[in-house]
Amino acid sequence: MPKPSAARKVTRVARTGGGRTKRGQTSWFFPTLIVVTALAGTFLIAFSRAERQPDTTRPRIGSDHWHAAIGFDICGTFAAPVPDNGQDPLGIHTHGDGIVHVHPFSSQSAGKNATLKVWFDTVGAKVTSTQIKLPNDEVTHKNGQKCGDKAANVITKVWDTRAPGDQGHIVPDPDAIKLRDQMLITIAFVPDGDPIPKPPSESQLDNLSDVGANATSTTVPDTSTTVPGATTTVPPTTTPTPTSAP
Repeated sequence: MPKPSAARKVTRVARTGGGRTKRGQTSWFFPTLIVVTALAGTFLIAFSRAERQPDTTRPRIGSDHWHAAIGFDICGTFAAPVPDNGQDPLGIHTHGDGIVHVHPFSSQSAGKNATLKVWFDTVGAKVTSTQIKLPNDEVTHKNGQKCGDKAANVITKVWDTRAPGDQGHIVPDPDAIKLRDQMLITIAFVPDGDPIPKPPSESQLDNLSDVGANATSTTVPDTSTTVPGATTTVPPTTTPTPTSAP
């Protein structure tokens, strides 16, 4: 039979959860450890589930066909839409309709890489936070130059949706804009404080030429080759553009 002093020690250890405490104090180490472990487990489970879910906020290769309206406001007047130069190396291009067409077929233009810079590079535009040089405009508009008698700067405004309540927001770097379906983008060269309207091509989002009944065929990047010694080349093929909702 244990001595009374030994029994008291056992009772005290059980009461404190095995930790050493001062007389009259309770150890919180083990309860805290249990709570932290449970929270960490819950977080890891939620993170694992999120990783398995497809990210529908970024365009995916072969499954998404998105469209964003874009316009260039130069001193209060919108420039003509950037023309289609027939180039589409990554799947982000224009049809000369004031629309950024996004259907990536490369990891360089899908997911987080689906930025407006890919479109600039494709159409031959040089646009940054300090200048605008469009392929159909011989003039380069740079910060500090004037619109009339006022100094102007490049200001980019984005509406993430077409919802009436979306008031839009200013972004510092147009190159880094991550493209979204039905997004509206106006890149303006105007004096500070001037209003920046939505791009006039917004209405074109309701009348797209490459979706639904209006879909047309798109030329696949030219992969024709000439056989040594031959006098003809194999012509590039065309494939129908997959149809999906705008």
